[in-house]
Order: sequence, then structure tokens, then C-alpha cells
Amino acid sequence: MAKKNSSGGGGELNLDSLMDAVTNVVGVLMIVFVVMALNTARIVQKILSDLPPVSEEEHKKIQDQVKNMPPPPADPKKLEEDQKKAESDMKLAIEQLKTIDTSEMQSKMKFMDLDVFKKQLEERKKEREVNKTETDKILAEVERLKALLDQRPEFKPPPPTYVRLPNPRPYPEKPVETRILVAKQGVLTFSQSKFLQPILDGMEKVRSQLEYQKVEYPPFAKLLEGILGSPANAQKAWPEIAALVDRVQIEHAAQAYKALSDAGIVPTKQMIAALADIAVPTRQTVPVVAEAVAAAAKGDVSKWVKLDPSKDPLKPVIKATAAAGKITFSWSTNVQEVKATPKDVVGYFLDLGKLKGIEDASKARTIYDATRIQALLQRAAANPLITGSYAFEPKILPAASLVQLALTPKGGGGETIEALKQPNSAFIRLMRDIKADPNGVAVFQVMPDAFDAYLEARKIADEVGVAATWEFLAKLDLALNIPGYEVQRMAPSAVRTGAGVPAAVTIAPPKRSLD
Repeated sequence: MAKKNSSGGGGELNLDSLMDAVTNVVGVLMIVFVVMALNTARIVQKILSDLPPVSEEEHKKIQDQVKNMPPPPADPKKLEEDQKKAESDMKLAIEQLKTIDTSEMQSKMKFMDLDVFKKQLEERKKEREVNKTETDKILAEVERLKALLDQRPEFKPPPPTYVRLPNPRPYPEKPVETRILVAKQGVLTFSQSKFLQPILDGMEKVRSQLEYQKVEYPPFAKLLEGILGSPANAQKAWPEIAALVDRVQIEHAAQAYKALSDAGIVPTKQMIAALADIAVPTRQTVPVVAEAVAAAAKGDVSKWVKLDPSKDPLKPVIKATAAAGKITFSWSTNVQEVKATPKDVVGYFLDLGKLKGIEDASKARTIYDATRIQALLQRAAANPLITGSYAFEPKILPAASLVQLALTPKGGGGETIEALKQPNSAFIRLMRDIKADPNGVAVFQVMPDAFDAYLEARKIADEVGVAATWEFLAKLDLALNIPGYEVQRMAPSAVRTGAGVPAAVTIAPPKRSLD
């Protein structure tokens, strides 16, 4: 630094010295600035070196965040203007609220009772407690059911079942049916023809012994009293109709007797026998013929003419015309004119009954004594060679005209499902026998709980190639009628047809078919 000049003007500031001082200060400041700059650069470099690397995706994400940042605050002047406007709007709203009428609301508030609200609140609490109790019960039941479900055994599906598609085919016109009764345990075969034939052969040998040997009134008393109206009328008619017991149903004979008696005609045994003979060629029942004769005795021959058996309306067998107090009757080529009086008309029919081709026509029919047939069959039921796998009991049904056999399978008479699957089992041999017959049909009769057993048995039958069909069976017991041996009915038949009585309308069952 320059030294002060002692010889100059005494108190004036030396400018050179000042400039030197300023230069020194500036130099020092520059050095400080440089040092600070170097330190700042070193610190920035360290910060940048410590920062983790940024990928393009992160950089893009940061840019998006910057774009989504809210805009900077508005201009203070604008904010001040908005505040003044909001204060102005508030003052206006306060003034408007002062003008609102609150009298109605105040009047309603007067009716609000706090105690009522408390009471309602308590009631709601009680309801909530009740509902909570019920809900807890339901939840407990749900938990119990869940526990039961967790304990249930694992379901295992049953083994596959043999299923066949039906194949409908025409049924044989003259089928030879073999019944196969299918129960849950196995099958039991039954051939009706093979079972009945030995029984019918035995009955044929003693056929004459099965006819009526003696006819008594008591077994027919109830039937006759029901038709003729009283025990006295029944006992009076019995001598006239008893002789026809072996060729006419006593029921029909009694009805014919009543028809003649109601018309004022004396119903003798000769008259009823003649009507029975006439009923055969006319293909009518005795009561129907009797009603036609009773009408003709009163002059009405229309019912008699309607009984014409001719199939050609141009060539009638029966003709009758009434004129001038007389009636002209014609039976084929036989023509007879009689007076139109009951006695003469009855006489004509008595004579007609003696005509060749009509006389004794009813004797071709034989009605057997049901009690004798029942006794014979009871003896046969004790023979194991006849009964085979079935035990049977003969039954007389009051309204039936045939004796019935009630069959019950014997124990051990069939085959189990496992046994019939064996090669050359009795079931397989039977299936082969049925197939060998051109008209042979296997009719499977299946119990309601035995359908699985039926499928197994049917599978074997299909493998053999047997013509078959099936139906449900309510029980294993069977009922068979003894054919060819008509017996007397001891009760009225379910359906009666006659002159003026329309035939019952029936619906034929569907025709059977093989499946």
C-alpha cells in the first residue's frame, strides 16, 4: 500500500489509497465468489450423483403429475373482487331470510312432544331387541345346518344302469304268452297255457260229474228276491225256472219271468224254455226275447222285428205285420197268422220254439255247478305236480260266470338276478324256448320297486332275441279264470242289456305291441 504524502495539503483524502483499498476488497470478493461457485458446483454434482437413475416411464409419470397439479392461485386482485362479491351476496341472502314466514314451522314445532319421541324410541329399541333375538336364532340354525352339511356323507353315484330304447312292433295275432313276474329279489316265470292245460285235461275227464245233480233254492234266493221284488214272488217263480239251471243263467230266466208276468202272461217253464231256444238263433239274451214277446202280445211287433238275425236287410228272417185284429208272423219261409190276442201270440211263440233249427237250441249250452268245480280244483291244489311253483285256491265270485284261481308264488320258486345271469340258467333256457315259438311272447310284469331287476332280466332277453313287452304289476299274486266251464251267477251282472236298454259305452284298451 502507498504511503501517505506528508508534504501535501494537510487533511484531504488520498484517492490512490482509496482505489487500492477498493481493488483489494473487490479481489477478495471475487475470490469468495469463485470459492462459493466451486463449492456449489461440487455440492450439485454430489446431489446429482446420489440421485437414482430415472427411466423414461418414470420421467413421463412425473411430467403427467406436474400437468395434473392444480393451477397457481388466482390473481390477488381477482380474489379480492370475488371476496367483495361473496360478501355482497351474503348480505342479500340475509336480507331475504329475514323476509321468510316461519310462523307455520313454529306452529308445528309447538306440537312436537319430546316424551312421545322418547316413547317411540323405547318401542323401537324393544323391537330391535326382539328382532335381534330372532336373528340370533336364525343364525344359530344356519350354523347348525352348516355343521350337518359338513357331516353329511360323501355322495357316491350308483353304478351305471342298462338302458334300452323301445322298438315298437306288431303283436302276434295268436300270441303264446309267458309271464315273467319281476320282483326286487329276482324273477318268477309263469306260462298260463302250460299251467292250465293239466288242470283242464283233468276236468275234461270228469266233465259230466261237474254238471248240476241237484238244484236247490237257497243259493239263488237272494238273486231271485232282488229281481222279482219279494221272497214270495221268488219262491213262486222258482219251480218254473229251476229246470233251466243247466242251460240258462237263472238271472236271465228270472228277468224273463218278470217281463212276461208284468205283461199279464203266465210264465210257465215251457214258455221260458221256448224263449231260451229262440234266443240262440236271434243271438239275444232270454230277457230281451221275453220283452219282445210281451210287447207283441200287446200288439206292438216292432221290438220282435228288431231282433232279426239276418245280416242282409233285403232278406229278413223275422217279419211281422198287424192288421184287422190279426198278426202275420214270418220266420224265414215259415208264415203263420194268429189273432192279435195275448193267448194266440204266446201260442205262436210256443210253436216257434218247436220249429226245426230252434227246438232245443239252448241245450247246446251247458252251465256247470260251481261248487263241484271248486271241490275238484281244491283236490288238484294239493298235488305238487300240478301246482308247480304256485299255490292256488279256487274261488267262486257271486257276479262272475267262471270259477277263478287265485295263484300265489311258492317260496324259492324263482331265480335271483345273479342266478339268471349264469350260463344255461333256467331263465335263459326259457327265453330260448320262447324264441323258438313263432308266436312266443315274453310278458314282463314288473313290481313297482323292481325296475332295476327288470332291466337286468330284459337285457338277457334282448341278447337271446326274444319278442317281449312289459307292464306294471301291483302284486305277485295272480288271478286266472277256468275257461270253458260257465257257472251260474249268484248276483246280478254289472251290465244288463235288453230291449229299450242301451248297451254300455266302453272304451277298448290300447292294443298291445312288442317293444
